Amino acid sequence: MGVLLRISQSACAALLIAPAALAMGMLGNAVPTGMVLTDASHITNPIIVQSLEINGRAYGAPPYLASTDWENPRGGNRTLTDLAAPTQDGAALVVRADWVEAYTDRAYSAEIVVPDGRLRVEDRTGPTALVTVVFGWNGHLAISTDTGPDAASGEYNGTIVAETCAARRADADVDFSTRLDAHVDLEWVYSQESKRQSMPRIDTPCAGEAG
Repeated sequence: MGVLLRISQSACAALLIAPAALAMGMLGNAVPTGMVLTDASHITNPIIVQSLEINGRAYGAPPYLASTDWENPRGGNRTLTDLAAPTQDGAALVVRADWVEAYTDRAYSAEIVVPDGRLRVEDRTGPTALVTVVFGWNGHLAISTDTGPDAASGEYNGTIVAETCAARRADADVDFSTRLDAHVDLEWVYSQESKRQSMPRIDTPCAGEAG
């Protein structure tokens, strides 16, 4: 099993993934043909997704805001969708993303591979992988799979099954505060900047770049 991570304000994202992590879920090593997809960012660091591809297929209509806070990914938008066939042997998912941090204007780009057998797979109109794409501070990109709420506390439990530090893309920086018409929620996001910036950050293993 992968290392179980309870996502809370005190959680640290600098989690190294055990190479022996095994498949989870009712269907074990079944090859998923669908996925329940969520994207998440830290409440202190809203993310504008410029592109998101999973197994070579584009998802969403960019630019758009990552839909939920990482502290409670189950509360966000979850989309049941077909899953394209993997583009690499031995991979369940190949995820490629480009994004901008709303409050720093910094752009990042990353590709991450999730090996076979790491995702929770359930039977939802066929074998369905539970996937959360997590955008963290300083270019941190992680893939988490759902293990459901803790029976005692009700808090979200998830397992990070792959993570990487993205490449800094200064040439793609965007000040979305001057482009509020790019997304319906951007005006609200920037109205919350002072409040959110005063909150504790969740650490990540990525150093980032001053840009």
